[in-house]
Amino acid sequence: MIWTPGSGGSKRCIWRCWESEILSRLSDMNRIWITWEKHRRTIELASSLPGIRLFQFEFKGHRLIRYACLISETILIIFIIFPNLVIVQNPSLILSLFALFLSKIVGFKIVVDAHNEGLIPFHSRHNWLLPIYSFIQKWADLTIVTNMGLAEKVLEKGGNPFILEDKIPHLANSRRVSLKGRHNLVLVCTFQKDEPYVETIEAASFIDPSVYLYVTGPYRRASQDIFLGAPPNVLFTGFVPDQEYIDLLFSCDAVIDLTLMKDCLVCGAYEAVALGKPMILSDTEALRGYFSRGAVYTKNEPREIANAITYALSNKERLKREISLLRAELELDWNQKFSKLVALLDKLAVRK
Repeated sequence: MIWTPGSGGSKRCIWRCWESEILSRLSDMNRIWITWEKHRRTIELASSLPGIRLFQFEFKGHRLIRYACLISETILIIFIIFPNLVIVQNPSLILSLFALFLSKIVGFKIVVDAHNEGLIPFHSRHNWLLPIYSFIQKWADLTIVTNMGLAEKVLEKGGNPFILEDKIPHLANSRRVSLKGRHNLVLVCTFQKDEPYVETIEAASFIDPSVYLYVTGPYRRASQDIFLGAPPNVLFTGFVPDQEYIDLLFSCDAVIDLTLMKDCLVCGAYEAVALGKPMILSDTEALRGYFSRGAVYTKNEPREIANAITYALSNKERLKREISLLRAELELDWNQKFSKLVALLDKLAVRK
């Protein structure tokens, strides 16, 4: 179950959301998950865990007002429910730190589902925050991460890691849409600092012009020169609704999702596996280790990416067969790890 009070924006703050009917339905909850942003991993995992209620608090507005409202909502829900166990998504670093502080007052166990930037900042200019990262990893009762590289970072700080990759999403009701190229690829992109989108767009100039590259995400975050000077076989979709995005992936020949982070398992790879699409991924140990079939790995350089695209299209049918095998393997592995996590959370949720 997902509760999203306060998600309407800066003029809809917290208090009007808590009507007596809603409050009466919270009394039997003792395990909750709190997040301050929408993320597919959180939604998929929280919906799978027995007895967990996900509270997805979102607020758009000035940073100070946003944090004031989000902290107030978090305080309110915790002091209404008095849970035994609270899971938080990190990022947000502030949410994780605040929930850890509240756990010492209320007495609940705290579990942190840590994404990459919940463990270490991407840019060195944020290294002044490292003591906070270390504090959270050390004092959380459990930190869930997606791979061994991240688990080792938690262990270095004296923390207690548990490895659970993302669940392969269920992307139902996909439909094929008409795309422009003889062959079509989708670059899964949010135009963030850890994505080599400039190199990928440049790579399109080195491939057959009948092969089109669809680039998802809010491209206006990037420099104007990037999309104005892009090759003619590059199309920018902008932000599209979830179903249109899934239909686009379902209709392409291969999915590209690249990263500059060595320990990142990219969301586009999970989506490609779910839809049976060949993948082009960055050549990192983490990605090779988990997405071990149906993928072509590349350095984050334009000509290398172009070569990977050409190879993937030439070997599309074999890669699709491999993806089918990979999905079965990953789902079996995930279910085994998930069962162990459920048992561990059961132990943590027992109030002594």
